Amino acid sequence: MSTPLKRARLRAYVNALADIIVEAERASRVSRERAVEILRKSLSEVGVEPFRGIRFSDEVYEKELISLYIVAKNILRLPSLNSEGALGEIFQVEKLLDRVVRVLSDERSSEKVREMLSQAFGTVDEVVLSKVVRYVATEFYLDILDEKAAVKAVGNLVKALPEFREEFRRIVKFFLAVVIGSKIVSGEVKSKVEVDLARKALAISLGLSGGAPSMEYIADVVKIVYGKGLQLAESESR
Repeated sequence: MSTPLKRARLRAYVNALADIIVEAERASRVSRERAVEILRKSLSEVGVEPFRGIRFSDEVYEKELISLYIVAKNILRLPSLNSEGALGEIFQVEKLLDRVVRVLSDERSSEKVREMLSQAFGTVDEVVLSKVVRYVATEFYLDILDEKAAVKAVGNLVKALPEFREEFRRIVKFFLAVVIGSKIVSGEVKSKVEVDLARKALAISLGLSGGAPSMEYIADVVKIVYGKGLQLAESESR
């Protein structure tokens, strides 16, 4: 389900990509930092915030290159992403994230997941894992992955790296809030009881019992990501 805010973000992403391509044609090269500046300007001109959680920092604009890459690859299907040209150079990190997420989306062993992460990023830490989960969350938000596929990908990541169990409790909260927010916006869940059940069930499905985001956090993310206030019935809908 597409909300007006999601459509506005998509417009900002497409406009940013168009500006990057035009600038690359003039200058032959656009740095990653310059791409971030163009994206920031495009979001501001459309009048929308970045796709983000409740904490805001300038780093979120660099993280939003994930959104640009996903739009370029899956919605606009720009062939230049696969070349050594400007777009290919800008999105080196996102290409690696995409490769990892494609492995996670398949029925792969934990050993294969760990091997792929090591090949792509060398050292695997909370920063890398946060980017991988954000990539999945963004593909879900932009309707590239459905809920089942997105939950499967994140679940495979959690399963493959049990030593990061405590870190994952923090890392997946935004992902879970985005998924639950989609259910709220679509009307799939209508009451506080249903949201409470959904948030706990999703966390358990990832193997992270007790890692569900709070109702307050979900409400904040729904406002930021979907532009909707959280108005829920007190009791379970019939």
